[in-house]
This record gives sequence, structure tokens and C-alpha cells, in this order.
Amino acid sequence: MLKVPTLTRYTYIFATLNAILLLTAVLTIIVVITWAALFDKPLSNNSDLYIQLAIPQSLVIAGYIGVGLVVITVLVSLWTLLSQPTKEDSKTKPLSIYLIFLLILFVFTLTIASATWFITLEERARFTPVWNSLPRQQKIFIQDDLQCCGWFNATTEGLFNSSLRTGYCSNPDRLPVDPDPNVLSGCIDKFDKMADDLLNNTFTIGYGFTALQFFLILVSGAIANLRIQEKRFLKIDYKQRQNGKGGFV
Repeated sequence: MLKVPTLTRYTYIFATLNAILLLTAVLTIIVVITWAALFDKPLSNNSDLYIQLAIPQSLVIAGYIGVGLVVITVLVSLWTLLSQPTKEDSKTKPLSIYLIFLLILFVFTLTIASATWFITLEERARFTPVWNSLPRQQKIFIQDDLQCCGWFNATTEGLFNSSLRTGYCSNPDRLPVDPDPNVLSGCIDKFDKMADDLLNNTFTIGYGFTALQFFLILVSGAIANLRIQEKRFLKIDYKQRQNGKGGFV
């Protein structure tokens, strides 16, 4: 006979994991709202500028969608938790609907995390046009903050000009040189590292969320199987009692 505590134990795990899933949505919405607020402002002259330039606005939209999917999934999980198997119904329908939303969420999160990872593979090509389009003030901030001059180097060909000869780059001749002794070190590597850290953290956390969701899929499948077995034993128990032979549960 199936021991009821086994099903109860899995149900507790299921509830705990859904609570953690909801927590991931809370953390995500905080970050997404913060990013969205930055995108609504003019380009900054502080460290927020790196977020404004490195994080694509599509990632903010994806964050809102992901949070919405999590909320729906967790709400359906409450339906699942409130339903208990009987001898007539194993109550797997709520679990089936829950799994549908959970699978959608899993695929969506995996896609966004992978897309973010892919961005890190083409950062140089992606951010060179960004540097070209930046106003002078933001270029100067990046040069002073990262202690570099120009994009590739401090030459015209390296996307440096006389208007950027101020602050840290007021006297480029005295600055450390690139491994190539004919040029000065540009901002591309240091800026790419800043952007890479932001994007790496983002897709790593995203993959962490998918691990949680995958584990929830496994637990949900186990609970569905246990509920089917529970229904079977409840039915057997009912028949035994009807025949006066005593029940199992």
C-alpha cells in the first residue's frame, strides 16, 4: 500500500519550490523595474551608463513577461495544492495545467538566458556602433572612469578625436601604451569587461532559474504519479470496506 506521508512529503517540496519560484519573480521584477527606470532617463554620467548601454531593452520586456508567467504558474500551483485525490478522481488535472504553464515558463526562461549568452559572443561588434553614437560627455565619462582613451586606441583610426582630449586623456602622450608601442590603449576591452560582467550575471541567473523550474517539473510528475496510485488504493480501500474486510487506509 502507498504510504500517504510519501505524497505529503512531495507536496511539501512542491509548495516550497513554488515559494522559491515566486521569490525569483519578486527579485526579477525589482531588477527589471530598476533597469526600466534607467532606460526612461537620458544617458547618465555615472556607472548607470554601463547598464543603459549593455542591457538591451528587449531583456526588460522579457523580464516582465517572465514575471507574469511565474505569477500565473504559482497561482495554478495553489489550485493543485488545494485539490486532494479521492477514490473517484486522482486530481491530476490541476497538475496537468500547472505543468503546461511550467513548461512554457521553462522554455521561455531558457530561451532568454541563451539569447543573453549569445550577446556576449559578439560584444565587440555590438558595442562599436554604440561608442560611435555616444555623445561626447558620455565618452569622456567612460574614458575617465575606465582610464582609457578612444575606443580601439587614442588615434583617429581608433575612434579618438581632439574633443575627447580632456580629463584622463588630456595628455595622451603620457599614458600607458598598448602592447603595440605605436598606439595607446583604448576603452574597448575595459568596456567589454564591464558589459560582459553584467550580461554573464544575467544569463547565469537565468540558467539558475531554469534549473529550479526543471526540478519542479520532476517533482510535479512524481506527485501526479503518486496521486494516481493514491486514487487506486483509496478505491481498493473503499471496496474492502464495502465487503466488510477492513480497509487499507
